[in-house]
Amino acid sequence: MLKQLLIVFVGLICSLTHLFAQAPSQAASTQEIFRAMRDELRRSMQDLRLPSLEKPYYIQYVLTNTASHNIKASFGSLTESHLSQEKRLSVALRVGSPQFDNTNFFDPALGFFGSSDDEERFKNRSIPAELDYTALRRELWLATDAAYKQSAELYAKKQAALKNRVRTDTLPDFTLIPAAFVADTVPLPAFDKAYFERLAVDLSAIFREFPAVTLSTVGVEFLPKQEFFVNTEGREALRTDVLCGIEVIAVAQAKDGMPLAQVYSAYSRTPSGLPSRDSLLKATRAIALRLSQSLIAPTSQAYSGPVLLEDQAAAEAFLQIFAPNLATQRPPVTERGISDNPQNAAFQNKVGARVMPEFLSVAVSPSLMNYGALQLIGSYRIDDEAVPAESFQIVKGGYLKGLMSSRTPTRRVKLTNGHNRGGAAMFSTLELSASKDRTQTSRKLRERMLQLCKDRDLPYGIIVRKILNPNILMTTLYNITDGEFPFARTPGQMTALEAYRVYPDGREELVRGCDVAGMTVQSFKEILAVGDRKTAYNCYALPVTLSFFSGGAQFIPASVILPALLFEDIEIRPIEDDFTKPPILPHPFFSRK
Repeated sequence: MLKQLLIVFVGLICSLTHLFAQAPSQAASTQEIFRAMRDELRRSMQDLRLPSLEKPYYIQYVLTNTASHNIKASFGSLTESHLSQEKRLSVALRVGSPQFDNTNFFDPALGFFGSSDDEERFKNRSIPAELDYTALRRELWLATDAAYKQSAELYAKKQAALKNRVRTDTLPDFTLIPAAFVADTVPLPAFDKAYFERLAVDLSAIFREFPAVTLSTVGVEFLPKQEFFVNTEGREALRTDVLCGIEVIAVAQAKDGMPLAQVYSAYSRTPSGLPSRDSLLKATRAIALRLSQSLIAPTSQAYSGPVLLEDQAAAEAFLQIFAPNLATQRPPVTERGISDNPQNAAFQNKVGARVMPEFLSVAVSPSLMNYGALQLIGSYRIDDEAVPAESFQIVKGGYLKGLMSSRTPTRRVKLTNGHNRGGAAMFSTLELSASKDRTQTSRKLRERMLQLCKDRDLPYGIIVRKILNPNILMTTLYNITDGEFPFARTPGQMTALEAYRVYPDGREELVRGCDVAGMTVQSFKEILAVGDRKTAYNCYALPVTLSFFSGGAQFIPASVILPALLFEDIEIRPIEDDFTKPPILPHPFFSRK
């Protein structure tokens, strides 16, 4: 009874606050949506079965409503501005039992993202924007039917693959949890489309002052989302989420043909959380100046020695190399009958072992919404399995105390702690801290780096201040350069956008064309010192479990709070690709003819 009262109360609150006031009115109310999902769930559990095949023991419905604004400008002109409204439905269905079911099995023949092209889609299925109770029941019926047929097929294939083998992994495939209703809702903030269109145009117009910049784009996104969750355990959830972002990308080409880029990004949970107009104008001009300076900078040489990662570079290195190993991973069974080792699995059996210097600790803080004035986009309260997110110390005094987990048990972590995001366990908001007696000022860190260089007879040290983010690379930079931009392709290698040689007299020299190479999780075990000032950083990160295995998101919001990091030995590798020749004629805007 209490559960039903909570559902009615939250439904009324959501109706009153008009969470999606900017979207078209929907025929079905919040209560009708939940009722349709519950009714079809109950019918499917009672009647859905094929002869000689297992019945479903678990079904999960997720209905997502979005109304996103996308704005783009280039060289002082608006190139795109549109509102995209859609509803999508995803069904997760399990046959067998929690001990052994159709999941944790990878079969590429059935398609990477659920149904194949000639079948009904049941993952991320596009459904009509105007829904009533009957129309939603129809969509749920079709999607559930497709999910059951594929799940039954996968279950049979998994049984066949393991039939004549002695299993070493006898863990259950799933953990059951009690019924509950959970909610994480926020009012939808206003989005001033006209203001952000003018802002994008004004930011992009700055590049008209820099003849060396050949390509540039400014993008603004406003992504509100409302989500309904129901499963057969009686667990239900209502979530709303809002993300805003501004990305500025500029590309130029050196005389030797080397493509160079500079990027700036800012993300928040509300439009008001983004930097001010003046700050964005200054930041855009700064990357244009830095890009112009890099064109005449010397090319990098091969280097192996002390490296200081500052600000954004320290954050990207931590999120790309170290953080993915902090989430649980279950190696999927394949048709060969053996489990393939997943990537980023270095810590799966390391709980209790030292993974960092003893003066460092890492906290998992998914519910931390702000750090100073910055809104943290990695924050959330309920994960994608409707489980409340737990905060805990994941590394304490250098020793690994646990892992972020989902409802898929692993050898060392059997229960969920609410970190299923984008289809599998995933990091969210992380904060790295150090003992006060082991932090140093920026000047002291540089002095220590230079002393290490002197001890090794190295003429200079290296400071890296900016590393290319994979999301910006894959969604924008790669496209606007037609795939010509040289980027790091091997594990542990990252493209440095801003690197400096630091000489014994303290002089800095900007260099171009280099990768931070050979970094592994072991590199973080050898951190020598950290700065005394922390930086908070937001980005879209690659998921720990790749989307073609999990069927989930390709990039997931994440945040990290950390100081500068001094490493004793990191390799800096010059880019030695062949490049296309620069254009023969200058940009027509800057030509006198």
